[in-house]
Amino acid sequence: MRAIGIERFGDTPALKELPVPEPGSGQVQVAIEAAAINPLDMGIASGALAGLGEYRFPLTLGMDGAGTVTAIGDGVTEFRVGDRVFGQFWSQPLRFGTFAEVCVVQAVPAFGALAAVPGELPSQEAAALPTAGMTALGVLDHMRVPEGGTLLVIGATGGVGTFAVQAAAALGIRTIATASARVAEQVRGLGATEIVVRGAEPLEQALRRLAPGGVDAILDVVGDRSITSSLAGAVRDGGALFSTAFGLDEQLLADQRIRTANYRLDRKPERLAELARLVTAGTIRPVIGARLPLEEAPRALAGGVEVTGPRGKTVLQVR
Repeated sequence: MRAIGIERFGDTPALKELPVPEPGSGQVQVAIEAAAINPLDMGIASGALAGLGEYRFPLTLGMDGAGTVTAIGDGVTEFRVGDRVFGQFWSQPLRFGTFAEVCVVQAVPAFGALAAVPGELPSQEAAALPTAGMTALGVLDHMRVPEGGTLLVIGATGGVGTFAVQAAAALGIRTIATASARVAEQVRGLGATEIVVRGAEPLEQALRRLAPGGVDAILDVVGDRSITSSLAGAVRDGGALFSTAFGLDEQLLADQRIRTANYRLDRKPERLAELARLVTAGTIRPVIGARLPLEEAPRALAGGVEVTGPRGKTVLQVR
């Protein structure tokens, strides 16, 4: 089968021909139809996340995907052959990812989550949902922004940002989003109440204009600690400043005036189920910035893909 993988940490991901993996006890074999790229994938390939779980080589990359169950191992009761599934395919130990024509994953992934594809949702859209969508729902859950409250999203055009804007709008939250002038109206269409165009005015100045009394929360998905530090004072007492990109330094994390955290995705099965419910209801949808064939994955992982609209998710068409 065709797969994108590495022989050791630090390798450049490459297209390879590998044997089709067979499911063992507690595992399912999935014919992958589409997969989506996350920063997590390069974190694993580089070895930056080597201490997070166990890995086996050759390692096929890819966490997010969607496809059809083609075989099941002993003891599997969660799925049957023919079921369409999607999720974060993070087994332990990790060897088989979604950037391949066939993946083997634990039916209940040790570090991930797997579920039935909602309704007739196309596989490309289902594959674009899991990690970014779950992260957006999880961080909003922890931030506890009240209905009618004001939220600033720093970096609203990426995967997590586009989901967060939609989810916040559904909760009745007034959302101020940063975006380039080129995609400002598209981000507004996702539910942002106000857009701060990058480069048009300093973000601190824009916040004083749009929220003179401060904001209830700030969500950072960019990871620039100079920005989060400069904006912390705009959060009202008892409000929240969270980052999904490790954008908060130790001083901010120790702040007692507001709630702060570098959020890491938690309660994944619960988040995935909620994501499926919201997609089925039409409340949120994935924003797909680029659709590429599997063999283009190395270029996409290296950041070599340009998009004309919001960056959203990059999806690989596997079959």
